[in-house]
Amino acid sequence: NPFEIAQKLGINVVKDLDLDKIDTEGQISVDEKGEPIIWINPLKNENRQRFTLAHELGHLANDILPSIENPIIDSYETLYRSNTYGGIETRANQFAARLLMPLRQIEDFIAECRKTTPDLKAAEAILLIASKFEVSKQAVFHRLKNVGLIKQDYTYPF
Repeated sequence: NPFEIAQKLGINVVKDLDLDKIDTEGQISVDEKGEPIIWINPLKNENRQRFTLAHELGHLANDILPSIENPIIDSYETLYRSNTYGGIETRANQFAARLLMPLRQIEDFIAECRKTTPDLKAAEAILLIASKFEVSKQAVFHRLKNVGLIKQDYTYPF
């Protein structure tokens, strides 16, 4: 659970409504003491908030902590969640997917499901995994494609 991880790391997670950030999923910043603060959009559903927090933890691990002593932050484009995607955002999404849906656990869960449903289809598996791991169908779809558990040309009707 990314909220438990953040709490254990002493990271301040804020879910206050901020109308200036209404179109943003979440963001991470560092206060004057060098402490990270993560804001999560409270209007998003619980699964979206979990993925967003995991994504922001990815930014913390990959983008902020390595350069905390000498921060060079293009904050809006690199650290704020919006519809802008790039290498940094992709890496944060992959971090979140790995944190929330570890490959071994996905494989074990699929194997367990196949005991009762031997001809389990990809669309069914996506729904079951999304429910089990408390993530969106879209997150599962991308994770399964990225690890090669479904074909690259498979399309899922969201």
